[in-house]
Parts: sequence; structure tokens; C-alpha cells
Amino acid sequence: MSTRVTGQGCVSASALALCSTLALSPVLAADFPTGAFMGKQTPITMSFDDKGQFRVQQGDTLEVTGTYSAKASELKLTDTQGPWACTRAGEQTGTYNWKYENGVLTLIKLSDQCEDRVQSLVGVTWQRQK
Repeated sequence: MSTRVTGQGCVSASALALCSTLALSPVLAADFPTGAFMGKQTPITMSFDDKGQFRVQQGDTLEVTGTYSAKASELKLTDTQGPWACTRAGEQTGTYNWKYENGVLTLIKLSDQCEDRVQSLVGVTWQRQK
């Protein structure tokens, strides 16, 4: 038995590979602010890069790393590692409403089972660092 790949099969396979790659890529809202933000009420710095990765540091100590995606006004944070990371089943990802105005990032909980993350993020004035 022989298998023959037709031109249409190659196109379909290429389209499937492209769709799979795009599905794994972070979705970033064009107006979501990347960079570092310091909590005014806390010694915590949170940074977002343009590749969908975030980091949380207390002073020079890295506490949490993870991935994020932002679209419209919704931000999803998924912890991957670190001493403060929420890694138990059902707690890895939290969803927040975000607003960026005058150099300040504000987060409001939409859904998050990790209470430590909620308490660390909500109600804090996240001032963008230069």
C-alpha cells in the first residue's frame, strides 16, 4: 500500500501547522503596556515582555514567572514557576480586567482561584517604570 501526497494535502498540512503555531502564540492586545511596573503600596515589581512572558520580583528576588495574554480589556496570567507561583490544579490561571491610564496599570479580578495572586494584584497602583 502506498501513500500519495497531493498538492492539496500539502496545502492543508501547511495550513494546519500554521494554525497550530498561531494557537500556541500569545495573544497580545495592541494597546497592552509592556515593560516594568512597580506597586506603589508594595516593594513588588511586575514586568511584561512583548513575547507573552511575565515576571514578578520582590527587590532582586524572582518570585514568579509565567505567561500572559491580553485582548481588549482582558488579561490572563498563568503562573509557571517560582516560590509564589500558584501551581495547584485550577489555580494556575487568573483572568483580570486591565486598564492603563497616565502610566498606571489597574487590575480588577474577573476570575481567579488563587487568593494570594488576587491579593497581590488587585487594589495596587502599578506605576510604569522608566
